[in-house]
Amino acid sequence: MLDLTPTQAAPRIATLLSTPETRTLDFKRISARHGRMIETVCAFANSEGGLLVIGVGDAKDLKPGSKPPSRLFGIEENPEAFDDFRRQVMQRFLPPVERLHWLRLPCTLHNGSPGHIVMLRVEKSDHVHSVLGDGTWTRMDASNRELNAGEIAELAYRRGVRSAVSETVPIALDLLETDTWRTFVAARGLRSGDFPDQLMRIGLAARAGGEVLPTRAAVLLFADEPGVCWPPTIPALISASWCTTARPPCPARRPTCARRRRRLAAP
Repeated sequence: MLDLTPTQAAPRIATLLSTPETRTLDFKRISARHGRMIETVCAFANSEGGLLVIGVGDAKDLKPGSKPPSRLFGIEENPEAFDDFRRQVMQRFLPPVERLHWLRLPCTLHNGSPGHIVMLRVEKSDHVHSVLGDGTWTRMDASNRELNAGEIAELAYRRGVRSAVSETVPIALDLLETDTWRTFVAARGLRSGDFPDQLMRIGLAARAGGEVLPTRAAVLLFADEPGVCWPPTIPALISASWCTTARPPCPARRPTCARRRRRLAAP
């Protein structure tokens, strides 16, 4: 943890006290229960990052006529709880939140005694983080919200936490415009857009180098002979990734692919 001098800390604290909570700024007093602070760290990491200021009360709790420095309670309000919070930050996230920066600022507390507040800067993460036993959180305008299963999957997709089958392969799209694809389109009601656009809308193709390329999953699902379509180095990787990620490997790969096609084509 980095410590600032009183001269360095004073202007920063004045700025903080004049700033309302936002999507990237939250104030919390330290207490024996850390649930909301842990959720905020998780939410910042899963959103755009942010600054958690510890030892400062909410502006909405400020009594009429009170000056902003009366919000300064400091980590001295409960030093044992602050130490416990730091331990929980290292232990309660899955996967661990790694890019954290701690800054301790000396100040005069609301009761006139010397103390410190702590600024914890959380960087935006490349991963999707959950709190063990307390869900997966994102940041709203000035509060946190728990994500549902669909939102977690979408966030993981945007962050690139995907399996090998969602990567693109350099093959011609027309190899996938098969009877299996047409059956799928009819069952799912995909009427607007051309073939590449339809594939991209359902996450089975992406633009790469100015052209639209299908994902490995799209080839497995819709190509008449998936094995013929793969570049030479691909089959072993697909055999290992597709058939083993969701379920135990099947004795024969071709029937497995056919069953997957039928399930996707079903209304």
